Amino acid sequence: MAGKLHVHFNDRDFRHVQLARTADPIWEAILGLHVAYTPAPRLPARLRPWHRRARHRLQEHDLRRTCRFVNGIAPADATYFPDFLTPAESEDGLTAALRTLRATPATRLAREIRLAARYRPLPSWTRRLAAGDRTVLADLADALHHLHHHLVAPDWSEIEATVAADRARQLEALEAGLPAVLATLEPFTWTDPVLIAPYPVDSTLHLHGRGLRLVPSYFCHTTPIALADPGLPPVVVHPVRRHPAPPPADGPAPQRDTALAALLGTSRARVLAALTPTTVPATTGGIAARLGMPASSVSGHLTVLRRAGLAESERAGPHVVHRLTARGRHLLDA
Repeated sequence: MAGKLHVHFNDRDFRHVQLARTADPIWEAILGLHVAYTPAPRLPARLRPWHRRARHRLQEHDLRRTCRFVNGIAPADATYFPDFLTPAESEDGLTAALRTLRATPATRLAREIRLAARYRPLPSWTRRLAAGDRTVLADLADALHHLHHHLVAPDWSEIEATVAADRARQLEALEAGLPAVLATLEPFTWTDPVLIAPYPVDSTLHLHGRGLRLVPSYFCHTTPIALADPGLPPVVVHPVRRHPAPPPADGPAPQRDTALAALLGTSRARVLAALTPTTVPATTGGIAARLGMPASSVSGHLTVLRRAGLAESERAGPHVVHRLTARGRHLLDA
């Protein structure tokens, strides 16, 4: 790797670090596009099954055309792509992110398109975008929506669960203090007070008391990504931690109600159903062994189910036991 990213903290920054609550839809859409366009041998093993599914989806003409359009301004091998493509409002969902993107000021469009053009030739339509053409900007927002819906959303349940499991590990590490969380981030090293990672170029980010938003990403798999504009609220997107391979299942997964699977996703529906009363307490490891799923994925699904009020967890001796709430039981019964 050609360079290093150095993120400098001061005492005030530690009070303003944010851990992203869920998978970020706009980052996952763009980075998912990057994975789809990356040759499979260059991807980690965990992403290759998704890459095969993505390449199959790209046989659909409209999606292929959409991906080429977005790839023109944010290709996988770009040293830089415009920051306005990934607004902070994505934390509140794709609709909020695209609303903000459509309202990007013309001066910012021109500045960031000029910066991107320093690194590589851009498609001709970006000249209209740099001139403030709102129609082109709306087309770009629509393309990102189409890309997310057709390329990434079919696997959103697994993406969200993996990110939720990563956040659960971060919160567990937080019991030992924020430096312990920073020390667990991959591929970073923490040398107090600087967070360092491989990067395409040498880059230094001084937080200056603003803190930092850390966004774990399912599709980020090489180096972390920081916003280029030092005037924007600091954000660093980083790969989720590597997970062990799932244990072999004892047999075929049981068939679940298709309506519930359509609502929650097949894996999350199986986890929810596994919380029905049994003689064995429902621990994360026990559910994982019973379903033949990675414990990290089960943990992520449980986090989402708790957030939705469908499950609850409490410590019982050395274990954390999970059970259905009244709402969860009602959903299963329905």
